Amino acid sequence: MRLFTNASLPTSSAALKRVNVLFDETIIRISPDEISSEDITETVDLKGSILLPGAIDPHSHIIAEKDPGKSMARITKAALSGGWTTLAELSFLNPQPVFNLGDLKRLQTQIAQNSSVDMAIWGNVDITNYPYHAEAAQELWAEGVVGIALTNPSPNPAIQALSFTEIMDLFMDIYESDTAFAFQGYDSESHAQFSFDAQADAIKKLLRRMQENPIHVTRVAWFFTIDFINSVHKRSDISFSMCVADLMRLFSNLDLGQPIDLADFQLELIELLRTNKIYLLSNNVESAAVPEGLDTAYRGTPEKLLPWSYLWVLSELWKKRRMPLATVIKMTSENAAKRLGIYPVKGCLEAGSDADFVIYDPTRTTSFKAPDGSEHQLEGAIESVWLRGKRAFHKGRAAAPAGTWLARSTNPKRRHNNITWI
Repeated sequence: MRLFTNASLPTSSAALKRVNVLFDETIIRISPDEISSEDITETVDLKGSILLPGAIDPHSHIIAEKDPGKSMARITKAALSGGWTTLAELSFLNPQPVFNLGDLKRLQTQIAQNSSVDMAIWGNVDITNYPYHAEAAQELWAEGVVGIALTNPSPNPAIQALSFTEIMDLFMDIYESDTAFAFQGYDSESHAQFSFDAQADAIKKLLRRMQENPIHVTRVAWFFTIDFINSVHKRSDISFSMCVADLMRLFSNLDLGQPIDLADFQLELIELLRTNKIYLLSNNVESAAVPEGLDTAYRGTPEKLLPWSYLWVLSELWKKRRMPLATVIKMTSENAAKRLGIYPVKGCLEAGSDADFVIYDPTRTTSFKAPDGSEHQLEGAIESVWLRGKRAFHKGRAAAPAGTWLARSTNPKRRHNNITWI
């Protein structure tokens, strides 16, 4: 067992609470009082540094080749260095999609061999396997995938796009289950190419067809779509995420070439962020192996942002704009864990949860050069990152890959769940 002393722990208020934390692979005890045990093998004095839960990305898109080992190893190492300890892989371009339990097992093996972070998995639907595609999706769900990915149109020749009629039939086939879905794309039946209007039309079609199943839209960058989803989420179990890179473009003038339409609503967006009406933040990181001419609807952001994106969120939203730290943690950790059905194993700091920690020093500064060549200085620094009780990244060095596949342990929480994270 290990012991952190003098850790500053965020609370639901603006205050930080000084505590000691006893842990092995999971958190054993958190107390403001002294903790003693004969089984403690290492004591680390955090000297007041802030103890944060590991950040969770609800959907990464890093597998785009037949043998993804090298890209998975490289990208998850970059994620770990930035405090992201759990990724949920939703591969738009995987030439071997997760259609069945054999595909799932193969990807689990690749994670165990190559990943530096724990990884959950989104499954796919093989509509060509009609009428057994719904049964296969249910088998994946029962095995512990965090949801089933839907695309329209499909960017992947290995995955046939589902029409909205076929999506409706799929919803009806699994009506009695709690299976979660993710959607990316646009209404290709009414629009020739991606636009924010085309994406909004697709979301509205999905809402008219969905039953009680949770559905998540992986990237929204248009204020009117954000406003629409927020207006209906209590009647339909729908959530969405914003891309950290889109916020970096809006607030820090970092331009990676992706379309956004937020500039005229900066004040409104800040208020939504402050009140956690922006439910999730994601990196939307993509593999470098994406093909030329990939549809704009499926373009992600480069892995070079991963070491800085969580730190940027802490610097820009908490330190600079004075948003509550507890709200920032919800957007980067707690809410993702709930939506993926992995809370409270991940996403919180409490007894029984995995000992995934980010040690953050708010008194230092960190400089970095963004992929567009711009240079930025952030308030605060990540001192170390721990994965399931072991120091995984410290002083610029990463330990050997020790990530594992993470099965869904609970049903997804509705996005308006108000349970606090601590």
